[in-house]
Amino acid sequence: MEKLISRVGEILASRFEVDPDGVIPEASFDDLGLDSLAQVELGEILEQNFGIEVSDEEMEKLATLADLAEMLKSKGVAA
Repeated sequence: MEKLISRVGEILASRFEVDPDGVIPEASFDDLGLDSLAQVELGEILEQNFGIEVSDEEMEKLATLADLAEMLKSKGVAA
């Protein structure tokens, strides 16, 4: 799961200017400074990067990066 969080962290840092030091499993999207619109955009970016489908509703239900990594893993994204 750490590798998935690291990969997502790279996306967050490059696309949303998130401080890489804040990319930890228990970080919430609020902690990272992402509002609901940014979460939807992140879902779209994840779709493009990992070749999966992520609905806006799925993104809204996620509380932490650990939750996001679990969702990616459940969709077959390899760590």
